[in-house]
Amino acid sequence: MDPEVATESGVVRGRRLRDVDLWRAIPYAAPPVGPLRFRAPQPVPAWTGAFDATRFGHAAHSHRLSSPLGLLKRQLQHEDCLTLNVCAPAERAAAPCPVLVFIHGGGYFEGTSALPVHDPKPLVRKFGVVVVGINYRLGGLGFVDFSQYSTEFESNLGLRDQVAALKWVSRNIAAFGGDPDNITVWGQSAGASAVLNHLAMPATRGLFHRAIAQSPVADAVRTPEQAAETARRCIAALDADPATAADVLRNAPAAAITSAAIQVMLKAAREVPCQMTLAPVIDGEFLPEDPTATIAAGRAHRVPLLIGSMRDELGHAGWGPVRRVVDIVPTTPGRVDRMFAATDPDAQSRVLAHYPDYPSRRALTRLASDCFFVRPTVAVAEAHACHAPTYLYRLDYAPPVLRWIGMGAIHATDVPLVFGCEIPELQALTLVGRRRYRWMSDWVQQRWVEFARTGTPGWPPYSADQATLVIDDPDPHLVPGLHRSMWEAWRHYAGPQRGARFPAAHQDRH
Repeated sequence: MDPEVATESGVVRGRRLRDVDLWRAIPYAAPPVGPLRFRAPQPVPAWTGAFDATRFGHAAHSHRLSSPLGLLKRQLQHEDCLTLNVCAPAERAAAPCPVLVFIHGGGYFEGTSALPVHDPKPLVRKFGVVVVGINYRLGGLGFVDFSQYSTEFESNLGLRDQVAALKWVSRNIAAFGGDPDNITVWGQSAGASAVLNHLAMPATRGLFHRAIAQSPVADAVRTPEQAAETARRCIAALDADPATAADVLRNAPAAAITSAAIQVMLKAAREVPCQMTLAPVIDGEFLPEDPTATIAAGRAHRVPLLIGSMRDELGHAGWGPVRRVVDIVPTTPGRVDRMFAATDPDAQSRVLAHYPDYPSRRALTRLASDCFFVRPTVAVAEAHACHAPTYLYRLDYAPPVLRWIGMGAIHATDVPLVFGCEIPELQALTLVGRRRYRWMSDWVQQRWVEFARTGTPGWPPYSADQATLVIDDPDPHLVPGLHRSMWEAWRHYAGPQRGARFPAAHQDRH
């Protein structure tokens, strides 16, 4: 019998798949269409009868390759995307289950909770938890601040969507067997960056009790000046001007706004490496300040934090295939010079001294990975550990095939490891060493779920000895001071918010 649950807006009907119940595309906010475009999420109108929650709804607008459901199938994209999925044990436990709310990654401009790699069923079956996956507005519709063009337009729409989803979970998850007093907000990549924003935002206080951030770009936020410049560039890409901007934004096809924002993002990434143009803005109210500063000052929510990065975020020899699409990192000496010139010229010689083989390709890859991922992650760990339990890890494990082709423990390969999914595409990568892959997946899953249940993953918290858990085969182990020398080289780097405006475009001849 298909499971039915009563939510605040009405009954939702899901599907029973052996020992788990699954509900898909439950609306947590009204569709942000028509006059609600560029507005904060609004309450869901109540419905009568049972809402069919057996199929995925729409993905948020992005490029055409953003929402694959398989090799030949993709999820349709639409502005009506503010939905979430719930997976729970079919047999209700005596006590409410811990809840994990997953925020998908994708650079704030792509992705969907419906990706096969985000399949929650293995976690739910093995550990008796409730897993929620959320969708939120992306790119030009969610992470460009157009508020200068109309008093009706609001900032940080993608973050506001996530907060609305967290509020929905807090109010409704008990009906699905989840514990509203034990909610872990969990994300990867841009989703992990969003998690760190939620630690710092007044609107999320009390909505979650633990936080997991896998490979965040912790300082991926924009100053008001930077955000305004991005908006101006998007308006120009839409062939509009300040006088016509509001009308164009209200009436242009969503796909056109999305495409314009991605064009602006790609151009800006070529100009100033290591900056995420489509990102939350420090608006002084909803996101009052840089989240890392909030955490360092002790003003963030003092909940346990599990945070870490991959050993080879950009691969052993550079992020070649991705660089051709989104060249956002400093992968050449010219781009390194450009990045420091735009952000912190005084730091360049000190930082480069940490890479004695610079400018070899390996050194450039390490520098880019450290700047974009590791440096801000360690900064957050250092800061949050002063106020709340903090657990830092580095995931070194990679299937043999990934090591052989020079990628290693690259960005996003932790996602299937934690979810425990075995989709056909992944099976090809684990054709050799599958038994060890499953062992590592089980180990990581147990630690993550233990953290969600209790607030500790089972190893000592990050403290004065800067102990980091290195997760590798066959023996995950603590390494004191793993990032110490890197952190000393980078700790005073001003970061990507230093320069408010983009310089003129350059041609990279290096």
